[in-house]
Amino acid sequence: MQMPAIYHSHLEELLNLIMLACPLMVTHFLRFICPFLSIVICGHFSREELDAASLANTVINVLGLCIDMGFSTASETLFSQTYGSSKRKLMGIILQRALIIMTLIFITLACLHINIEYFLLKARQDPLISSLAADYILCFLPGLYCDYLFMTLSRYLTSQNLVKPMTLAAVAGTVFTILTQPLVYRLGLGLRASACFLSCSFAVMLFCEVLYIFLYRIYSETWAGWDFVAALSEWGIFFRLGIPGIFMIAFEEWCLELSTFIAGTIGDAVLGAQGIVFQIQSFIYMVPLGICTAVNVRVGQGLGAFDPQRAKHTYVTALFSVIGIVFTTAVPVVLMRHRIPYLFTSDKEVIDEAVKIFPMLLVFQFCEGLGGVSEAVLLACGRQFLGAITIFIGYYCVGLPLGFFLTFNLKFGIIGMWMGLATGFFLTDCVYTFFAFKTDWKEQSRRALNNVRQYSEGLPNGYKEPNLLPYDCERIGEKQSSTTIRQPDWFKIRLRIGFFIFISLFMLYNLIHRFFFKTLYWTTVCQNETTAKKPSVEFCQSAFFSAGLI
Repeated sequence: MQMPAIYHSHLEELLNLIMLACPLMVTHFLRFICPFLSIVICGHFSREELDAASLANTVINVLGLCIDMGFSTASETLFSQTYGSSKRKLMGIILQRALIIMTLIFITLACLHINIEYFLLKARQDPLISSLAADYILCFLPGLYCDYLFMTLSRYLTSQNLVKPMTLAAVAGTVFTILTQPLVYRLGLGLRASACFLSCSFAVMLFCEVLYIFLYRIYSETWAGWDFVAALSEWGIFFRLGIPGIFMIAFEEWCLELSTFIAGTIGDAVLGAQGIVFQIQSFIYMVPLGICTAVNVRVGQGLGAFDPQRAKHTYVTALFSVIGIVFTTAVPVVLMRHRIPYLFTSDKEVIDEAVKIFPMLLVFQFCEGLGGVSEAVLLACGRQFLGAITIFIGYYCVGLPLGFFLTFNLKFGIIGMWMGLATGFFLTDCVYTFFAFKTDWKEQSRRALNNVRQYSEGLPNGYKEPNLLPYDCERIGEKQSSTTIRQPDWFKIRLRIGFFIFISLFMLYNLIHRFFFKTLYWTTVCQNETTAKKPSVEFCQSAFFSAGLI
């Protein structure tokens, strides 16, 4: 019996999504596992270095990687819409703009990271741990920049349905980490060396990705040449999409980090259990994340091609498929909740607390899948601002207050915080799904076409894009017209160059001050403790060795 056409089309679309999503899941997982391995290695040196590496990676996630992920949603929207249109050469200009803007954002953040010890002390963190964490963050800064470029290029490739390069690059970086981090431990190189090798692993990912792009010339369809003036023009749409995108990612990341802080106020066993469950949740989250990225790309391509039915078809297929997919990852974890904690600890009290929390992963995976697909539609349509407002209301006006009430007023413990957050997540997902279902797909296709026309104002000199085909004009109800190229706004271009030079010099000043004029707190502590022959002398010798002081 032949399958009905509608089921066949949904099955075909589902296969397309899975083929795109699976490599993305692997890539996201490998990017997640590299810092985790570094923390594990640091934990084998001393308790101080474990705490410092954990604190440093928290700072890197909150003030580095999540900003990278958030702002690059702008690139994801623009790349997908442009690739779906007939003006694919514009992607080269968008890529140049994205790389320059991400570099500028990194330099600005680097000035903060170089001086992060001051802010950690203001947050009442342990002085010794803060000093070591600041060292770790400083050593990882080159890797953070490599990740910014890696993610931008990955968005560029994914929008063209090319996921193999980024996956192979992530595999290469992970293999490098697996080979080097144990070497750091065996040679007793310490925390700084672990951070440096982690930074190198992200550099390996970037190098392999760029090498693949050039070797296979996969830029030929979308690259019209370098144009510095065009790359410094038309930045407005990046920031209109990127800044709300940062808040979309950051609001969720900050909320989860705050829940970990709350767990620490309840007790050490609860904090340990929270850490175990949070690590497992981060691992299985890669499944809905990969699917949602694939949906974002497919919907964006449909809108850019002015094919609203295709975009809607992708969303409907993903929405009714993702729930079953995410449950297949969450259910086995919940069923094995009595065994998984033993991979992390043998402390019976911590294990008992973790067993109580694990069933909440079912709810969280359901929310991540359902809401993630609808969120991907909003991102593909360039509605990041709506997403940021929705997350803020759902998480901070509903989820966290309810979590605090259940945890402390009704004495539910850490389960109360998870229940509160789950409620906020679910309400956010409902709002996402409502707006996604109410999407005017034709109107969003028109907006995508207008976006592509706006990019055309920054075309390279002498480059001509084809006019709209008569069929395109008929579908959107507009007259056939050629691309309009505006003259560059030299004032804005000079202003951007000036700011770039200023912030670069400011970063250089901070680096010089950090390396040549600042006395590191941990060196003072270790000099005193080494003289007094205190128990932490072994840690200090490792720290001195890794810093090149002995």
